[in-house]
Amino acid sequence: MQGGVDVQEIDRLLNTVLPGVVRGAAASGDGRLYRTVMSRVEMPLLRLALELSAGNQLKAARMLGINRNTLRKRLRLLGLLPSARPSLHGAKTA
Repeated sequence: MQGGVDVQEIDRLLNTVLPGVVRGAAASGDGRLYRTVMSRVEMPLLRLALELSAGNQLKAARMLGINRNTLRKRLRLLGLLPSARPSLHGAKTA
């Protein structure tokens, strides 16, 4: 990985923490394990990418290696971006 990220440290962290999370979720049986784990990882990742890009979504998307529209969709789904406003195109004015 770029930026001096220690891949082995990430692997160690995941191998230490993830089994307990999976066991706990398996015990509850609510079937939301994937969504729960991914949102816990994705939310801080997206926040940090936006912070490092000074809020520029295009730069953040490029940093993450995803399309800007994908970034916006993920931000919206995670509650980090307001819902899309209705289009004003074709709207009648009084």
